[in-house]
Amino acid sequence: MSRKYDKPERARRYAKTIASDIKLYNMKALEKALMEDNVFDALSDQIEEGRTHFKERVTQEILDMQIYEKVLVDVLLYEMRHVKAPIF
Repeated sequence: MSRKYDKPERARRYAKTIASDIKLYNMKALEKALMEDNVFDALSDQIEEGRTHFKERVTQEILDMQIYEKVLVDVLLYEMRHVKAPIF
């Protein structure tokens, strides 16, 4: 079994890797979801799969910090602010 991340910064980097993969492999769906203001619904399967991976690799203390959720907002919304969508 792999060692679990117990440092917030390391867990944040891992979460960013997961979120960046979601963005990269689902760019068209993400852009469409931004236009329709339903990013988290449209990508729910991918987000949940990522959450499962994240939970498996972090301590409970790190999980309680909601790092994964915060990184999702940063990567799937903030980093996509260049898209001309109504939510921006």
